[in-house]
Formats: sequence, C-alpha cells, structure tokens
Amino acid sequence: MTTSNIGIRATSRRLSLTAVSAAAILAAGVVEAQTITMATILHQNDVMVQAMEEWNRLLQERTEGEMELNILAGGTLGGTRELIQQLSSGEIDINLSTPVVLQFAAPDYQCLEAEYIYESEDHGFAVWRGEIGEQASAAMKESYGIEIADVGRRGSRNVTANVAVEKPSDMQGLKMRVTNDLRAEVFSAFGAQPAPLALSEVYGALRQGVFDAQENPLSTIFSYRFHEVQDYISLTEHVWSYTIVFVNSDFYEGLDEEKRQVFDETLTEAMAWLYDAVEEENAEIRAAIEESGETTFVEPDVAAFREAARPVVEAYAADNCRADLLEDIDAVNVSSTK
Repeated sequence: MTTSNIGIRATSRRLSLTAVSAAAILAAGVVEAQTITMATILHQNDVMVQAMEEWNRLLQERTEGEMELNILAGGTLGGTRELIQQLSSGEIDINLSTPVVLQFAAPDYQCLEAEYIYESEDHGFAVWRGEIGEQASAAMKESYGIEIADVGRRGSRNVTANVAVEKPSDMQGLKMRVTNDLRAEVFSAFGAQPAPLALSEVYGALRQGVFDAQENPLSTIFSYRFHEVQDYISLTEHVWSYTIVFVNSDFYEGLDEEKRQVFDETLTEAMAWLYDAVEEENAEIRAAIEESGETTFVEPDVAAFREAARPVVEAYAADNCRADLLEDIDAVNVSSTK
C-alpha cells in the first residue's frame, strides 16, 4: 500500500463524513449552526484530525445541524504556543494537540510526557484520565482559562534517523529535532545534538541534512513523509503520547446543559473511534513503508534507553515539575480507570 493510497482512503473517508453530515442537515431543514472553531498544527491527513471530522459528523447529526466544527489543520493559525494563546484569549474554541502543550500551559505537569515514565500505554491512560490528569487540567484552567475536554489514543513516539539506532550510543553526534526542553536533555544524554524546529519545517531540514534525526508517532512520520528522507525508523517507544482536546473554559461553560451533554458524549464517541483507528492505521503505515523498501524498521534495546533516560528525567522533574509527580505516576494502578 502506498502513501497515496492511504491518503486517498483518508480523503474518501472525509468526503463520506461530509456527505452524511450535509444530508442530515438538509433533512432537518435550514438551521443556523453554532460554529465551533478548532485549530491544530497537525496535518489534515493525520488520524487525530480524522477523528475530529468524525466528531463533527456526530455533532451535526445529534443536534440536527445546530452545532458544527470548523477544523483548521496544518498550523494555519500558527504553532503550538500561538494556538494555546489563541485558545486562552477565546480567538479559537478548541485546540487539538498532545501533551507537549503542558510545557507552556502547565509546566508543573510537563513530565506527563517524559521519556519512559509509563510502563505501558494503559498505564498512561490511567494517569491522564485519573486524579493527576484532573490536576493538570485544573492548573491550566486557573492560569489560562483552558482545560482538558478529553484524552484519546496517539501511540508511541519513535526515532527516525539515517543510521540504525539500536542503543543510546548510536545517537552520538546526531543533529536531532526535538519538541521540548526535557526531550532535549534526554537525547543529549544519549549523545545526540538536539534542537527545536517547527513541525512544518522538519521535512526540508531532514532532506537538506540540517537535521539527521527526529522523533514522532508513526502517524506523524507518515503524514509528513519523514520516512521518505530517513533510512531507519527505530521503535524506541520512548514516550507514550496521547491525543488531547483542549477547550476554552468560558466557551465550554457557556454551552447550555443540553448542548454540553451532546458535546461531551459525541467527543467520547469520537475518541473511541480514534482508539481503533490508530491501531488500524499504524499497521497500514508500517506495511506501506516496508513495502516501499526505502526505510527499515529497527527493534532497539528499549531497556537500555529506559535506563539511560530515568536519571535525566528524575533530575529534570526535581527542578521543573510538581513535587512527587514521578512517584505519584509510578503509584497509579493501571486498572484504576477501567
């Protein structure tokens, strides 16, 4: 399966959802819709954005066209920091993002996306959907007037490079694009030379040799075509990441009770759709990349990476995150939210 085939499937899926939504609205008659503005840096073909299109379909269907999403993807309105500022000011209503937002909006909780702090994806879900996730949301609401509406699946972040990365020392000297200060410290400890760069600029930087490596979930690697300019994808699974829907608190609290219930219920359904879609898409992506023969998947020594990362994360957390956060994460029961 080629990149274009998966892209065609994604486009077809979006067109189908749009057609169903339009039919539902026409059947109900002309209705003046409440348009909810959502922005994201993620590419329109990203499965997270497709989940938001599914949410839009559900919202329009359940409200008979009275509520709809205007989804602005691909960083149309700016980068991660700019979108959080716009969300806080009420210029947009929703930001679709990942835990990387915490470094700006709730720095005491930025270690929730630290390297190797979760034993498994389910462990991370239990943290995000439990008391710790609620604390992070409350901190953002107090400081910026934004909060977490829901948490969904994203998958693990993995390293791409032009060398086979099997152990930390294989990263020695690699110029690597990273997304936050902690990640920079961790990959520096592995021997890399990390630096930030806007997601939209990464492909060109990799192609031109300005950077040698980067790290992202498979869906981002594929939708931004990083596999075309990298020889190896190393399945380091150094971070279990999650889809976070951030909402402006004034907007959310301004919804009447009936609309808020539909908003919550349909978002939950869209996140359930995303959970299955991520697994299906990751399998398709890996098959397509392997079929191309251009990029090789590497199974690294994850235990070695985990061991090298932990002291760096602990030192960073002691200086930058709330007291005992790592200990509290370790203590979370995986079954506590099931």
